Amino acid sequence: MSGGPRIALVTGGHARVGLAISRALAAQGWQVLLHAFRGVERAQALDRALNSVPLGVWQADFADVEATLASFDRLLDTLPPQAELAVVFNASIFDNDDRDSATLANFRANHAVHYEVPVLMTLAAARRFPDGQALVLLDQNVENLHDQFLSYCLSKGAMYAALKRLALTLAPFRVNAVAPGPTLLPHGADAVRFEAAALASPLRGASTPEDVADAVVWLMGAGRVTAQTIFVDAGQHLKQWREPAAPSV
Repeated sequence: MSGGPRIALVTGGHARVGLAISRALAAQGWQVLLHAFRGVERAQALDRALNSVPLGVWQADFADVEATLASFDRLLDTLPPQAELAVVFNASIFDNDDRDSATLANFRANHAVHYEVPVLMTLAAARRFPDGQALVLLDQNVENLHDQFLSYCLSKGAMYAALKRLALTLAPFRVNAVAPGPTLLPHGADAVRFEAAALASPLRGASTPEDVADAVVWLMGAGRVTAQTIFVDAGQHLKQWREPAAPSV
């Protein structure tokens, strides 16, 4: 423990599951530093609501890896050197493609957002705050193979594969992950099919954003735990599982 302020940077922390995570961490006494690409005004309002002294919002487009890393280095310069830093990688893109529709542009965008930026930001954070931690939001599909969302799944799988090596290399900096299943209805998806698929899971129902946030909070407080992934998916990764109500390619 550093004895300094506890600061949690939550990427995409102003919407959907990220919003639940930000609120849960603030309730545990973390100062929540929000990242947003779009919806900056909403993030600014949340910053004011969560923090007694607003921290400001870090705006970055993770698809532009070099610009993001340069901006992140500048952000790290503004943090107290004695801070206890946690970086929660929640920001995501979710576009359906398959072997016939996958493009180089979509492949690169997914790997930038879900793999390259999290890995390289984690390295940068560990160099500056070696007693800090990173928490990555993965997806239950890293253990449940299917042929949908190919670029997305490949990028999440790459991050899953990197997790243990990063944890070993960067210790005492900790690196853990949470892998949700279907939690909130994807944009453009069929609500009836989504609910039916969730009810077919072993625990019979979709996870909630608060379920995911609870796992994030636990891992971030578990000071002797690293290189672990908690699946918050009602057991969905134990079965063959296609994305429920996925929009057509």
